[in-house]
Amino acid sequence: MTGRDRLAGLAAGFTAGFAGGLFGVGGGAVLIPILTRRFGLSQHQAHGTSLAVLGATALPGVVVYALLGRVEWATALIVLIASVLTAGIGARLASRLSGNALRRAFAVFLVAVAIRLLWKLPAVRHAGDLTDVSRIAIDLGTGAVTGLFSGFMGVGGGVIAVPAFVLILGMSQQVAQGTSLAVVLGTGPAGAIAHARRGNVVGRWVPTLAIGAALGSPLASWIANRLPQVLLVRMFAVFLIANAVHTWFRSGPAGSRVAGKPGPAAA
Repeated sequence: MTGRDRLAGLAAGFTAGFAGGLFGVGGGAVLIPILTRRFGLSQHQAHGTSLAVLGATALPGVVVYALLGRVEWATALIVLIASVLTAGIGARLASRLSGNALRRAFAVFLVAVAIRLLWKLPAVRHAGDLTDVSRIAIDLGTGAVTGLFSGFMGVGGGVIAVPAFVLILGMSQQVAQGTSLAVVLGTGPAGAIAHARRGNVVGRWVPTLAIGAALGSPLASWIANRLPQVLLVRMFAVFLIANAVHTWFRSGPAGSRVAGKPGPAAA
């Protein structure tokens, strides 16, 4: 690997880590297109390599959010367990349906969520507003739906978990993002291991990408926790719309082939 390649890997990792820390997601929505277009990886290799880098995005970001008291650890654990259990079901369902239809349905879903966030700022509720039983039930349901959609649409849980935490559980945007990163901290390595077994992790790119992500994530997490709630919610909504546009226009003959054998992404 040349010095120029290392710089490119650091820059790509930093960009993905910055997006991950700023919006509480894995960064795959940013990193995967770079890996396929700039570095020439196949779609499956890009998914696997992105997942292998995801821990370097999530861990520093979680530390920043946690130090500021903006991670709901109990919710993160329950959602993680439930999402792992249902992701496989979603993946099996996706393999039986049209790839283009799945991608475009997900794009519409993201736009609908973004419009809801932009239309009216969600009210922030306190954990005491819910009983322990109802809170656990909502956490399990959120995790199950997040895992199902993640497997069904072939994406990671961040762009689904954060809106669910905000709209259903009433978390602030910052707490939702910190909790999402805690969930991603568990799902990322699990997905990377599954891809590595299939030879879809390109190891030579992982170190430089991970270093870049580890630098970008805490910086963006620090910024996110200092932005006003209203501004951060609206920025996240725009991020969802950008993801939706990318997902929609990625549909096509090549997209259908990839979606026929979906693997988890790191978004």
